[in-house]
Amino acid sequence: MAKGSASSILNKLNLNRKFVVIYVFCVIIPLVLTDGFILRALINEESNNYRFSRENEAAAYKSEIVKTFEYDAVIARAIDQNDTINRLLDSGYADPYNYYSAYYSYVEDSFFKTLAGLKRDKILIYVDNPTISNGKYFCQLSRAEKEPWYQMFIESGKKEALLVYYDENEAVSEKKKFIYAVRSSNDNSKVDKIITISNDISALSQTLKGIPVTSSVYVCTGDDFVPFSNVGDNVPYSRVMEQYTSRRGKTRNTFELGGTQFSVYAFSDDNTVLSVIKNNKLTLFMLILVTLVLPILIMKVIENSIIKRINTLQEAFVGNKNQTFRIIKDIDGSDEISSLMKNYNKMVRLNNELTNTIYKEKLKEQETDIARKNAELLALQSQINPHFLFNALESIRMHSVLKGEDETAEMVAKLAVMERQNVDWQDDSVTVGNEAEFIKAYLQLQSYRFGDRLSFDIDIDDGCEDYLIPKLTLVTFVENACVHGIESKSSQGWIFVRVYKEEDEGMLCIEVEDTGDGMSEKEVAKLSERMNSVTIDMIKKYKHVGILNACLRMKMMFNEKAKFYVDSEQGVGMAVVIKIPIESLTKRG
Repeated sequence: MAKGSASSILNKLNLNRKFVVIYVFCVIIPLVLTDGFILRALINEESNNYRFSRENEAAAYKSEIVKTFEYDAVIARAIDQNDTINRLLDSGYADPYNYYSAYYSYVEDSFFKTLAGLKRDKILIYVDNPTISNGKYFCQLSRAEKEPWYQMFIESGKKEALLVYYDENEAVSEKKKFIYAVRSSNDNSKVDKIITISNDISALSQTLKGIPVTSSVYVCTGDDFVPFSNVGDNVPYSRVMEQYTSRRGKTRNTFELGGTQFSVYAFSDDNTVLSVIKNNKLTLFMLILVTLVLPILIMKVIENSIIKRINTLQEAFVGNKNQTFRIIKDIDGSDEISSLMKNYNKMVRLNNELTNTIYKEKLKEQETDIARKNAELLALQSQINPHFLFNALESIRMHSVLKGEDETAEMVAKLAVMERQNVDWQDDSVTVGNEAEFIKAYLQLQSYRFGDRLSFDIDIDDGCEDYLIPKLTLVTFVENACVHGIESKSSQGWIFVRVYKEEDEGMLCIEVEDTGDGMSEKEVAKLSERMNSVTIDMIKKYKHVGILNACLRMKMMFNEKAKFYVDSEQGVGMAVVIKIPIESLTKRG
């Protein structure tokens, strides 16, 4: 069913639209899909490049951070296991002088001073030894108990921890703190020690900024702290989370150091479509040219080659004004269409030969038929002439008998009007106006016969007088109204003749109505059927053929398009309506 429906729809499309269908479904859509897949692959590749770049950049940040704080852990453990430092801090001192002597002797003669200043803010060891004095590298443990980092370290319960926090007592640029704290685990140590290494955040920032990146990178610790960003200082954590929620080009690398959770966020403007177009302009241009424009141009050339020749063939089939087929000249090509055009030329030559033969025979046949028609019309006309002449002379006779000879001249004048038209058969057509004059003369002549028993009215609308109708056709219907309508009636009777146009139906209407005795429905149906189907053979068959004769002549003149309608009621009268298409009528110029 679907196949049939599709074929039915395609069969209704002309070739241009069929080629459009081919363009759309066989060229454009497949090529657009193909180009779309290729473009999608390029976009995916570009998106992956962005993702790989972000991942590598986040990994580079992670590597630098891990390297930094693992180095701190190594230093802290080394200090914890250093026997010299442990002896210095484990010893009891009688007074501060003794302590400072030992302190300077150790610091000046050891690597500790160099180690403490190497890429670090400071190394500070807190010792639970009341005999030492607070200094640059060593302090009483009690001094650390009020520090925020100490509280965080104690609460963690760990021996090693990386502590990150804001110090509200410091300047803005120094608020961010990274402290790596290690509780001493040396079995030889006699006192409790906590080794802390504070990183210089600005130094770490400079190191991280030295990593070449194309993304916006944020280093976060915990859930609310952003110690570093390459897009500005003091970035709120909420801004990082907002970007991570809303942006497409994002990467997060999470890891743990010293019990602290680190997250490196990398964001990039992932305008992959624009990037693909920008980075592959020449490739995309060639792709569109080769896969879309070039096939369409080739299809257009093929379409023109086919449609142009088919249109030529169609024009030849349609023919010219003379309805003759013409030979197609300059046939180009050797494909199926060219072969069809050549076969068409062969068919035209054969058809022309047959047409010439048939045309000559048909011409002879038509000439014979026209001669026969003219003879039949002359025969019909000859039947009408004596009929009217007899009735007219009978009227004169009756009038002479009843009234004497005084009005005979007037009656003869009326008869002369009728006879002039009746005997002039050079032209079988007459205008409605001339026929109305004839009807008027006829009815006036009949008035001498019927006296007050006959009244008539002739009404011709403007614009209807010049239409041509067969001669002596309307008067035939009027005569029938007199003979069968008025003659058999003892009281006064009327005859109405009306000619008008029905503009909405495009018809010329002719009515002949009388107030005679009328006819039965059966008789009306029979008469109506004969009037509309009359033939010459039918006229030859019947004796009283006046009405049928008029109907036949009208049908012949108007190419069978004249229609006849009969309406009658017994005791009331009868009406005959003739309708002729205005387009079938001509006017006398």
